[in-house]
Amino acid sequence: MNSILITVTGIETGDIYYSRSYPDDDYNDNGKIELYSTPVYKVTIEGTLNSSKKKEWKALRFMPFWNDPSSPSSSYKTKGWVNSGLTSVAKKKVPMYDKNYATHNRFSPFGGAFQIQGNFLIHAGPSDISESGWGAAGCVEIIGSFDDFKKDIANLAGISSKNLHEAMNDLVKAGKLFVEVQYALRPNLKSKFHAEY
Repeated sequence: MNSILITVTGIETGDIYYSRSYPDDDYNDNGKIELYSTPVYKVTIEGTLNSSKKKEWKALRFMPFWNDPSSPSSSYKTKGWVNSGLTSVAKKKVPMYDKNYATHNRFSPFGGAFQIQGNFLIHAGPSDISESGWGAAGCVEIIGSFDDFKKDIANLAGISSKNLHEAMNDLVKAGKLFVEVQYALRPNLKSKFHAEY
């Protein structure tokens, strides 16, 4: 199988996604969900030895995160407002693929996740830009069909005979899947309040 690199770029696509804060989506406790204008970034998939067949995707990289200090989630160390997301990660082997991962903040028909580091993952996001209201605590959320994202990886890796979970797992276990998060300045999402409903 071919070695594959997933690059979460620092390049904004120009699209704006209207996200909600997670895990508390009512920051001002008025009974309405706030939405924030959130930039969308380009993600590429390519072979490490041959980038001529590069695939491009869009993803949410930085998201508003509000862990209410008066009733904090025990799942997160940080309390209060955070513009969550990784500013950069040097190219490295993907440590793990979790076939059982399911999105927490909204339902997605697509499962599975690639670990970047710690609790920071690459997983399914909204079906398209117009599906507003997704949230995250710093994971990279792929916009569109996450199965198609994995199919692009499998095809470029030269894997065609297995189901997607097996293919991703085998690629990671073989040390053939790499990830890089290019530097990007973390946006001040709190200042980008859009609307509430």
